[in-house]
Amino acid sequence: MGNTLMRLSVTSVAAVAIFATTTVTNASAASGVAACSVTGASGSATFTNWTSDYVDISGWVKDTAADGHHVAIRFRSMDGGTGWVTDWSWRHEYDGNGAVTSFTTYARPTGDDLDYIGVQVAVMEGSTIVRSCTDWA
Repeated sequence: MGNTLMRLSVTSVAAVAIFATTTVTNASAASGVAACSVTGASGSATFTNWTSDYVDISGWVKDTAADGHHVAIRFRSMDGGTGWVTDWSWRHEYDGNGAVTSFTTYARPTGDDLDYIGVQVAVMEGSTIVRSCTDWA
């Protein structure tokens, strides 16, 4: 049991260290991509001009199943100091299997909260998430 606990601890530290390398600062504009798929939906976003308080976003979501559900994508951001995750507005695709919604937008929070950025892609029933995935840039 002691070995198992130690192994989990080492794995957690390594994951945090790898994740922390993606943090950006105000002094450098970065770019990135986040993409994921679940049964029935896939989506992606490209991020440019990314600083801790601004990012340009270009993305899409595609319905990949004739299952009676619609699909959606939303931007997610995290403040590295507090760990607080902000879920931004959903972009929905209602036209059925094979349909794609593309969009361009930007995010400018009131503080420097864009230390980590990504997307959540979901299959929806009304406003309820049926299945989803999240990927961070």
